[in-house]
Amino acid sequence: MTTSCPPTDCHPRRSAPAPNGLRPLLIGSLLCAFVGVAFPYGNLVVRGTRPANTSLPFGVVAVFFVVVLANRALRRWRLRRDELLVVFVMLLIAAAVPTWGMVGQLLPIMTGVFYYASPENKWEDLLHPHLPDWFAPHGEETIRYFYEGAPAGWKVPWGEWVGPLLAWAGLIAAFYVVSTCLMLLLRRQWVEQEHLIYPLMRLPVEMVEEDPRGEAPFWRNRLMWAGFAGVAGATTINALHGYFPVVPLLPLRADLPIRVAQELVVARFWLNFSVVGFAYLINAQVAFSLWFFCLVTSWQSPLMRLAGLNTGPHEIYCADTPVVSYQAFGGMLVMVGLGLWNAREDLARVMGWRPAVAEAGAVGRPPPSEGGGGDASVAGDRVALFLFVAGCVAIVAWLSASGLPVGAGVTFLTAALVMFVALTRGIVQGGVPISRAVLIPQSFTVYLLGTQRIGPAGLAALAGSFAWTADIRVFLMPFFAHALKVWHELRTRRRDLLAAVALALVVSFAGSVYVTILWAYRYGGLNLSAWLFDGNPRVAFTYASSLMQNPVNTEWWRFGWLAAGAVAMYGLTAANALFSWWPFHPLGFAIGPTQPVVDLWFSIFLGWLLKVLLLRYGGYRLYHRLTYVLLGAILGQFVACGFWTVIDALVGAKGHMLYVY
Repeated sequence: MTTSCPPTDCHPRRSAPAPNGLRPLLIGSLLCAFVGVAFPYGNLVVRGTRPANTSLPFGVVAVFFVVVLANRALRRWRLRRDELLVVFVMLLIAAAVPTWGMVGQLLPIMTGVFYYASPENKWEDLLHPHLPDWFAPHGEETIRYFYEGAPAGWKVPWGEWVGPLLAWAGLIAAFYVVSTCLMLLLRRQWVEQEHLIYPLMRLPVEMVEEDPRGEAPFWRNRLMWAGFAGVAGATTINALHGYFPVVPLLPLRADLPIRVAQELVVARFWLNFSVVGFAYLINAQVAFSLWFFCLVTSWQSPLMRLAGLNTGPHEIYCADTPVVSYQAFGGMLVMVGLGLWNAREDLARVMGWRPAVAEAGAVGRPPPSEGGGGDASVAGDRVALFLFVAGCVAIVAWLSASGLPVGAGVTFLTAALVMFVALTRGIVQGGVPISRAVLIPQSFTVYLLGTQRIGPAGLAALAGSFAWTADIRVFLMPFFAHALKVWHELRTRRRDLLAAVALALVVSFAGSVYVTILWAYRYGGLNLSAWLFDGNPRVAFTYASSLMQNPVNTEWWRFGWLAAGAVAMYGLTAANALFSWWPFHPLGFAIGPTQPVVDLWFSIFLGWLLKVLLLRYGGYRLYHRLTYVLLGAILGQFVACGFWTVIDALVGAKGHMLYVY
């Protein structure tokens, strides 16, 4: 199979001076503040199209589109390519924090266990005694007004929020340190050894490319503008339908129910232009495997039930059935384990088990000052390893302080990191822009250890952890992995990247926490988002209270399917390595059953089919030319969604949501 041309291969890397540290950081910080305020406003107040709901948020691309075009119009003070990429990295990282990324889920989880407590659910007796004092702000009015809105003249009780927010900030900081350090340790293996193509980064890199004459070939490409116009026009037609029903709605989603005896399988034919484009960019074998294994696992549970086999009940945020979810998670375990095994030489060198080899000056290796290998790089990786271990210890300690036993905390964190790394791999290699757990680590921990070993306080702590490990459509790890890839393009120092990332996270977190609390008291959280302020906390604490009232022991049949998935994944990996004709990529087995792929398999199929047909009958030259049509389509969808979100905010439209995901 042919692999699409990655950005680092499509354009010869030029030897540019290091970015001016102050100017892009200042502009990036201002834009991060804008993200921290505007993205929650669009999601919660306007309740329109969600600007930060994927691993390449349309809101980030739309803002960067304006920045790049405005920059090209400047004669003086124009940002260079490398400085623009610094700004993009900060924008991208900032988008991982508001709404679904962290803050929008965290604040309702902190408070919902108290607001939704009732005599019927018995949370006051089952959960409240096991929650530490710093878990949430205190006071009946503080909690109630957060959901229902405060009366006129009532001041936001910021003092009640400071302590709990600082306590949770410790966990979030440790989690972000662990996520960034893990990606730093895997960067060399993924970028330099395996040459993963990071398809979601193709568009922003192309947007800032310049030829030796200073011209921008991307913006002068007519095929790009054709793709842009077509998809932006289709998105605009559907946007106008929301304002003027006489305008016909273009049907982009259709569900086909297929009944076999007593079983019903719903095949989703959803057309998402950006996902078609991303699937077009990735390896054809990977794209084929994603939609193929998605369809196979969609039929697996119904056929098993028809055969009289038990598949178990559906669990919240997991795949179709425990059979599929544990099977796929077994595949994730093997995929992550083999990835660490393949990176063993680099990891051994970092740990000091092998002598560091000065690689500066080696063929194809940049000097240490440009982010390459050598003693300086090894020293930096050792710091990353130390911080990773320290961050893991801090997370387990925090979970222990919240009530989760240490052994259960280690089990939970291990499962969570496996899930995060596997989903990140699916994004950077498979181009799947939306993530979702195939098996949440809470369920893995509960059914491995049993509720008796975890205890009531531990179950309450697991419910609190839903804020950062359950409905994870957005999480930091793939955002930082993409930032590392872009920074690799810049060939500059790692500490400059870490400074930009830290600044973006702090600015975005502070801004989004402030406005989310402010608007919740002004409008009432229940009027901002029915899911984030209602379904999100209810699901988490209903999960815990149900397990308290219905204890479970270790259920080995689940882990039998996990073992079966691990064996299948190892066999797929071996066959893929041994046989050039083998059509299946193991990534599809692990990622195919996740909910976003189930929803978007048809778009992945279209991208794969288009690529295969063009390469077979048109050759690489035609494939490469039409790549810009697809890049234009991605840009057109994202910019049009951003434009209409701004229009919705200006005219006061509520709930006008365009289809992104």
